[in-house]
Amino acid sequence: MNETLTKSHRDRQRDATAEIILDAVGRCLEDVELAELTFTQVARMAGLGERTIYRYFPNKEALLDGWWRAHKARLGQDAFPDTLAALLDFPVKAFPAFDEEAEIMRGAVLSPQGRAMTLSRNEERQAAIRRAVQAELGPEASAEMVLTVCASVQLIQSATAWLTMRDYWDLKGDQSGQIARRAIQAIFTAARNGIL
Repeated sequence: MNETLTKSHRDRQRDATAEIILDAVGRCLEDVELAELTFTQVARMAGLGERTIYRYFPNKEALLDGWWRAHKARLGQDAFPDTLAALLDFPVKAFPAFDEEAEIMRGAVLSPQGRAMTLSRNEERQAAIRRAVQAELGPEASAEMVLTVCASVQLIQSATAWLTMRDYWDLKGDQSGQIARRAIQAIFTAARNGIL
């Protein structure tokens, strides 16, 4: 049955209010850094009282976590790639999307709060990458080889790599996404040929 039909009016209203709050967080982050974000700013941007914000998100950590998860889902990144094809496609899709919210992504990459949000899901991301690498390289691949490929792929497909290529090479997301894709493919080819 359709989820919208099975939810009560109160649940739909609660979801809509949470969405308004998280949208306001994103709009605030266009003008302020993560560390400077306040509940007062979010409430003003959302057109809600501060108490309402606290009712949905009891502290800044919960607010930013909620925003980060919604932001990732909006960018099509609610699940981490866990196959070679998905690893290759990820930067091609993600990096242009990062360009669309470049200042927010910059804050997420460079701020302590952004780092904390990223690290909070790192084990899940590493497990997905490891599944893809082990499936592709097979059981005969050494633990050191698997680790080398996993760590390299995570770096190359990260928002940090996108930001580095944007800032230091003046590349747009579609360009850096293609470069990251080719680099990931080269790493797998080198690993399969035993030259990594």
